[in-house]
Amino acid sequence: MLTLVPLIGFPVAGLLVENLPFTEAVVIGVGIALVMFIVNLFALRRASRPMWEGVVEDKTRKERSERRSSEDSNDSTYIEYTTVIRTQDGKKKTIVEKDSGNHMYDYLSVGDRVRYHPAFGTYEKYDKSKDRIIYCNVCSMMNPIKNDRCKRCDNLLFK
Repeated sequence: MLTLVPLIGFPVAGLLVENLPFTEAVVIGVGIALVMFIVNLFALRRASRPMWEGVVEDKTRKERSERRSSEDSNDSTYIEYTTVIRTQDGKKKTIVEKDSGNHMYDYLSVGDRVRYHPAFGTYEKYDKSKDRIIYCNVCSMMNPIKNDRCKRCDNLLFK
């Protein structure tokens, strides 16, 4: 629906505004509408995946190394954090994080029940009663548990 706004709005602006030639307005409108359409397709594809629930089964921490390029003979080391979740239908889902990006590894504990929200790409913990922080499911920002709304995006936090 919003894809139609620039498709219609820019040509109309091209007719009404002297400084904007009609052909330029049509090209700009089509270009913006196309970009919005592609972004919406990716968002729709992501949102169409099913939501699932499960229990954290295992957490591991491994030191890994990788070579940055074929010319570079030095390996760089990093820590890989893996959180394994067993879904209700028995499937295994893994969250793999690197170095200081180990937010879910630190947040989730073995035995925690979680729900995955595919539209946001976030994990929600069922029992937050012992937590001091809560993650926003919209923008993934860490918030104090006492907050009702996210500090960054002002959306309601799932408590």
